[in-house]
Amino acid sequence: MNSQANQSALELDALWEVPLGTLSFLFSRALRWVLHSLRRYYKLMNKPHWQVFSADFFAKPIKLLWIMSRARWNLHSLIGLAGPFNVAECLTIHVATISQSAPNWTAVFYTLKDSKTHAHISSLTISGEHESETVSLPAGRYFVGLRHYHWTDPVTLPTIWADGVEALAAQTISAPPDANRFYCDLIHRQGLIHICLNGYVYPLLRYRRWLPAKFVQNTFLPAPNPETQFHYGALRPGEQLQVQLAASLLHTHDIFFSLYNRFCFPLDWYPIKEEKYITSPCDRKAIFVIRVHPKQRDAIFPLEAVRLTTVAIARAHLHK
Repeated sequence: MNSQANQSALELDALWEVPLGTLSFLFSRALRWVLHSLRRYYKLMNKPHWQVFSADFFAKPIKLLWIMSRARWNLHSLIGLAGPFNVAECLTIHVATISQSAPNWTAVFYTLKDSKTHAHISSLTISGEHESETVSLPAGRYFVGLRHYHWTDPVTLPTIWADGVEALAAQTISAPPDANRFYCDLIHRQGLIHICLNGYVYPLLRYRRWLPAKFVQNTFLPAPNPETQFHYGALRPGEQLQVQLAASLLHTHDIFFSLYNRFCFPLDWYPIKEEKYITSPCDRKAIFVIRVHPKQRDAIFPLEAVRLTTVAIARAHLHK
């Protein structure tokens, strides 16, 4: 009976979630186009410079809106953004500096024109024999997104050269272990435009079985870390997630859990360090992402490494 009741509730939700989600999706595509056109037209960032995701960075509403229209929050890494760079042939990055700040890192090269990932290097792909690494790129304008995992304080953001000429100097910043706690406060800035922007995300994941898997992945994760495996879904009030990991996975990978409200504002995040783990029951509609990121070169991802089960509990028990 409980299973039938849950299925009935799901079907009733779909009657309004799907139409409103469709409108939200169309609005999000239109807003992304407007934001992208404005950035290109006004050329808000002409000279290359470093920016770090922080409370100061997101103080301007336009930046919060831009990021929420382009990516899902990676709450487990310290993120630096460098650019824009005018590139004829290549970008070179001083990787020795990054390695001093974080044992595990990824640098992703995005085109300014469409924010698509064009190349990446990381602590897992470089030989470690050279202080700098050069990435060949088609002519164009680029940003570099630098993700630091398990960073140390302070962090030094590296020097970057465009076509052999220094384009951006190194910069040292304070980076305490709780540097990302500012994400907790972003939900207080949720407004109608954010609801309209990401209102489609919950129904996209809740009813994903009705849609092509590739479409869901590309829509939900528009700019993913190429080295990370992702598992994601939606939770209703009273549901909790059971996570079963392969025994070897915790030795070779970091397992990061992130929980967001239905409009993609961060609620909670932490590493999973047990083979069997169950989340606390949700008190609202929410979405989750599990990031599986390798700790070492040539880390093997076993079959059925991550198994997820959604369990519903009685509402009366939820409010005790």
